[in-house]
Formats: sequence, C-alpha cells, structure tokens
Amino acid sequence: MNRRSIILLVVFFVVAAGFGVVSLRRESGKRIEVETETVQNRRITAVVSANGSIGPKRKVDVSANRLGTITRIAVKEGDSVEEGDFLLQIDPIQYEQAVAQSRAGIASMRAELDKAAVNLNQATRELERIRMLIDQDLASPQQLLKGETDEKVARAQQRSLLAKLREQEASLKRGEHDLSLATILAPMTGVVVRLNVEEGETAVVGTMNQPGTVLLTLADLSELEAEVDVDETDVIDVKLGQRAVITIDSYPDTSFGGVVTEVGNSALRSSRQTESVDFQVVITLDDPIPGAKPGLSASADIIVATRDSALSVPIPALTIRRDPAIEKSDEDAPVDDDPTARRKRNEREGVFVVREGKAYFVPVATGIAGDRFFEVRSGLSAGDEVVVGDFEAIRTLENEDAIKIKP
Repeated sequence: MNRRSIILLVVFFVVAAGFGVVSLRRESGKRIEVETETVQNRRITAVVSANGSIGPKRKVDVSANRLGTITRIAVKEGDSVEEGDFLLQIDPIQYEQAVAQSRAGIASMRAELDKAAVNLNQATRELERIRMLIDQDLASPQQLLKGETDEKVARAQQRSLLAKLREQEASLKRGEHDLSLATILAPMTGVVVRLNVEEGETAVVGTMNQPGTVLLTLADLSELEAEVDVDETDVIDVKLGQRAVITIDSYPDTSFGGVVTEVGNSALRSSRQTESVDFQVVITLDDPIPGAKPGLSASADIIVATRDSALSVPIPALTIRRDPAIEKSDEDAPVDDDPTARRKRNEREGVFVVREGKAYFVPVATGIAGDRFFEVRSGLSAGDEVVVGDFEAIRTLENEDAIKIKP
C-alpha cells in the first residue's frame, strides 16, 4: 500500500470515529482551540519505498563442463581473482589418456601415409614403364590394364589414409578441448562470493533434466544493484531512469544514490494468496561500496515525482467530510434514499479554512504526497489559513464551528 493510500485510510478512520464523538466544547458554546498554518508554495518530493537486498550487477555461476573428481581447489570464498586465473582442477587422467591416444593414432596414420606415398609412386612408375613398352609392342593390353588398376588402388588408399588422418586430428582437438575444460579458469575479474565444492567431490555435468554442479560463483562487486519488491499500487509510478536513495542495514549512517534500471513486468510469485502482489525493481547504485556483500538487506526510496513550487498543505490538515454545498441539496432528496449511501456519496477530501473566527470545510483536489505535505491542485490559494491540529480538534471539527487559534 502506498503512502498516499495509508494517509487517506488513517484519515478515514479518524473521521469515522469523529462522527460518533459529541464535542462537549461545542455544546458548552466554547470555541474549539486549533493550530493553523498558512498555505504556501513548497518543494514536494513523492517517493515509493520498498525493501530488498544488495547484489552484484554481474555475476557468473561457474559450472562443471566435464565429469570427474575435483583434485585441487586454488581459491576460497572472499578471494579476488583476475580473468584467466586458475580456480580448480577436475581429475584430467582420462582426458590426458584420450589426447595421448589421438596423438599416437596421428603418428601411425602419418607413417601409413608415407608408406602409401611410396606405393603410389611405385605404381605410377610401373604404369609409365608399361605404357612405354606398349608403344614398342613389348607389353600386352592386359599388363596395361593391370598397371592402371594398381595405380588407382594406390591413389585411393592414399586418399583413405589422408581422411583417417583428418579424423584423428579432429579427435585430438576434441580431446585437447575436453582436457582444457578439466582446468577451471576464472571467466571474469571479480570476487569468489560462493564456493560450493571441496576437494574429492565429484563434479556432475548438467543435462536437459538435471542441472550440473555449480562449482562456485564469481561476482563483480565494483558495480552493485538493489533488487527491491514494489507493491502493485506503487509500481505504476516507477519508471526507468528515476533516481533513488538506498539505505543498507549494515551501513546505518550512510545513504547511497542510484537509478532505476529495470522494472519488472511480471508479478513475483507469492504464497500470500489474499494479499497484494509485488513487482521487482532493480536500482543500479552510483558507486561501489567497500566491503559490501551480496544479500545485504536494503531499503530504497524511489523519487517518482517532484514539484519545485507547489501549493501545499500539511498532511494532518487533510480530512474527509460531507461537502456543505451538496449537503444542502440533500434536503430535497427522496425519503426512501439510503442515508448511509447518500452520506458516503457526498464525502469529499478537504481542509478547514479559517475565516473570521470560524472553520469552513473546503473540498480540495490533491496531487502528489511528500513526507509532510500534500500538493493542492485546486480549492485553495496561497495565503489561506488552514487548520492543522491538534488531532482531537480535526477529528471533531464541523463546518462553521467557532474556533480559537492556539498561541
């Protein structure tokens, strides 16, 4: 529930209670003592308040890409790392063996290729010799056919071995890639904010239905953001680019500036079926906070509107009464008209204006609400004197009551 709604709700209950109170001062003919204030232009700032927590703008969950036992961990929570730094090692034995096997296969294929090249060279020379003999009528067509066939077989064998070599080279690249993934390096510069494994544990690779092992989490704490939950009645006023003031429970005497960078479009899931829902709003802080840790509780006051010079009245001055102008017209209402419904229909927001020793109820149209003042859009003028207290006086005051201003 936003600030304006809370204020009006309080005003409503105060007025409802006041209708049942008979003022002894009024009956005895005494003037009601009140406190007043002059209507004037003020700077008003409307804010939406919300609670949440602090977190890094950028963080990375480092997961296992290969199955194996963790044999070495080089970092602990809180350590700062640079991009490319060694983090931990997954047992590389099986991947090293696969690489060694691929390299041996490549060496064997290259030896076979050398042999095939010799065979092809020999078959080619033999074919050339037979063709020379054919020209001299010293060889038969059968010998020529055999020579051509032997040359084609030798050439095909060379192509086959070359293809197998390419296959072995691809297998080697795949094996070297698998081996590299067994060594986990930092994907970004940041701080180890969470370490989920210990040496000796088995890292599991994720599948479509089963998530893999999240080994650790890195976060860049140089840029922080506050994720806060804003009530559905307030989120419509929150826009990208609005400024906000952040307070963190761990830094009670300090406030931090920020700007709204994300406004959720979907309501957050909640088990509170009968209560209002919240929307997540992300506020990026202007500056880093030394020593800040992700998850710290925070509150945000988002500045949703500002009036540099707005006609305003103190919040306590605003109350709810039946409009005197409409009240007179109700005298001609049908007898069967519901008086309760008629009274609610005629209720208006307004203030009591002091004129010649009396308090006159004046309906007003209000705008934004600040910490202490309401913006007044119509109904009052600068210099008007309005009743602002005390609580009991505003609760029991009626239109045209005689008043006495407290010194």
